[in-house]
Amino acid sequence: MYRRLIITGCFLVISLFLMAEGYGEMNKGEFLALCYHAVPEKAHAGDTYSVSQNLFAEQMEYLETHGYNPVSLQDIFDANKGIGNLPEKPVLLTFDDAYISYYEFVAPLLKRLNYPSVLAVVGEFIESAPEDLPEALMNWKQIKEVSENSLVEVVSHTHNLHRGIQYNPPGNIAPVVHVLAYDPVRESYETEEEYREKIKADMTKQAELFKEKVGFVPRTLAWPFGKFNAVSLEIAEQAGFQATLTLEEGHANVTDLRAVNRNLVENVPIEDFIKMLKRPEGEKPLVRAVQVDLDLIYDPSYEQMDKNLGLLIDRLYEMKVNTVFLQAFADPDGDGTIESVYFYNRVLPVRADIFSHAAHQMLIRDMDVYAWMPTLSIDLPDSDRNKQLKVLADVDGTITQSPSWYRRLTPFSGEVRMLVEALYEDLAAHSQIAGVLFQDDAYLTDREDFHPLAVERYRKHFGVDTLADLRAHDSGSAEKWARYKTEVLLDFTKALKRKVKKYRPVARFAGNLYSALLQEPESEEWFAQNFDMFLKQYDYVVVMAYPQMDEIRRPSQWMKYLVERTKESPEGIAKTIFKVQAYDWKEEAWIKDQVLLEEMRDVLAEGGRHIAYYPDNVWENRPQLDTIKLEMSTRSYPFLR
Repeated sequence: MYRRLIITGCFLVISLFLMAEGYGEMNKGEFLALCYHAVPEKAHAGDTYSVSQNLFAEQMEYLETHGYNPVSLQDIFDANKGIGNLPEKPVLLTFDDAYISYYEFVAPLLKRLNYPSVLAVVGEFIESAPEDLPEALMNWKQIKEVSENSLVEVVSHTHNLHRGIQYNPPGNIAPVVHVLAYDPVRESYETEEEYREKIKADMTKQAELFKEKVGFVPRTLAWPFGKFNAVSLEIAEQAGFQATLTLEEGHANVTDLRAVNRNLVENVPIEDFIKMLKRPEGEKPLVRAVQVDLDLIYDPSYEQMDKNLGLLIDRLYEMKVNTVFLQAFADPDGDGTIESVYFYNRVLPVRADIFSHAAHQMLIRDMDVYAWMPTLSIDLPDSDRNKQLKVLADVDGTITQSPSWYRRLTPFSGEVRMLVEALYEDLAAHSQIAGVLFQDDAYLTDREDFHPLAVERYRKHFGVDTLADLRAHDSGSAEKWARYKTEVLLDFTKALKRKVKKYRPVARFAGNLYSALLQEPESEEWFAQNFDMFLKQYDYVVVMAYPQMDEIRRPSQWMKYLVERTKESPEGIAKTIFKVQAYDWKEEAWIKDQVLLEEMRDVLAEGGRHIAYYPDNVWENRPQLDTIKLEMSTRSYPFLR
């Protein structure tokens, strides 16, 4: 019976995809982990995560006939310890939740094929199964039986963390491991200590239950929904887990088993399954982004604010953008200095705790949300301390607070770094962000920073004793001084990245860059920014291609020139987002939609891949939705509905 099922469709598969055999090569130590759920006789329409038995059989046949070698967790642990190597094209087959179809169909089939597999069990599910599962679950007797099969390793899927929990005042629900909980009764957030105790207690209870029911404690943990963070990984290690399994796409490697990538297998045609095998990381999407002011959505009435948010999301959804740079700070007077934010934190006042809700509503509509955040242009509540920590400039020989547009805190202060790190950590802990866009305030001009803490650092670094020595007029000294400040600023944002990754380990980061850095590389002295260094530091560099702001006479040629300049760096095109301006701040007027569209098309025609625009105004329909979506939509034909 099983062999007949496997052969079905085999010749069609081989003939269709033989030419694609060159794709999907793995490097030494890499393996591909696949994650299945239920494998029923027939998958119901709309049941994305159940793979029918016929389709599953076809997939196993493809593995067998195309040189893939299913391996066990023990094989992977051995390779990790240097005991032998994995075979060519190794694949780890894993099955979450312990559905009855694993016991009745999958395990017998894999036994015939001599394929190892992994079964992940949620303790609470076996004790008391949820009502909305696609099929029945195995019982403890059946779990113990399959665990005695040498080809099967049973692992933990947590005891009772495979569920959602409220994580903000509006009532949004997210996976337990992924967020800090919000208690609507106490009107308070879970602390990191409480979160740690919750995760630790769950792992302890699961270990005790396994010991009682099947006679052993699992050595591997599969994270519910694939969600994890640095804190939960630390607790898992302390609990004795030798590996954990996620649902991040791409190959895994035996050198690092702390968070093993697994690729979710869905109920899709066999050709899509094969495409996933070949390129598990998927195609890197073209970025189509809008930078959005949450200030425009804010209203003292929460009900009205939520309605405003709904209008914004409807607009973005209709536009079919895939990325939103969402303002996480409040700047209602538009002076560029941040005194409050839109998320719970320990550093600044909260104007309204709405950022996580807005990000959630965009996330469930398949938009990647980057928190648009200030780096240094922050006003601390303590006005005296705030004044003492500001960037200082040399203005006609006098050292005074910088007259620059952004009134920034000095990046040379350990206290400033600690406060801003706490702000970013709280942002990540309380919102499901895809990443962060660093504001364009991460700069220092050639007349900044002369803060005493900065001068002390210069003296230690350059070995000079006087300020005059630091400001030597020869070009070599000026370049070294600028480069050092560039490195300090990048080190500052690197520290912020680490804090974000504590709770959002796969977060991506984008940095705003002034267009002058592409036109005149020597302008690093004016900004302490560097395009190539940004490319190394960030996942994306967002070039502010604002021809009206920069008073460019021939915008079309200028846009094309910027694109050509990015091509001079190996990753320039792949990692650069060209952000155009939709509003002329000097003229206080919206730029004509056709002009905006032409600028975007100039970028794309010259070979640019990623585009964005700022600002957007839902109330004035600016830019005009029907026009702007012609380039911003991620559909091939955005005018078809």
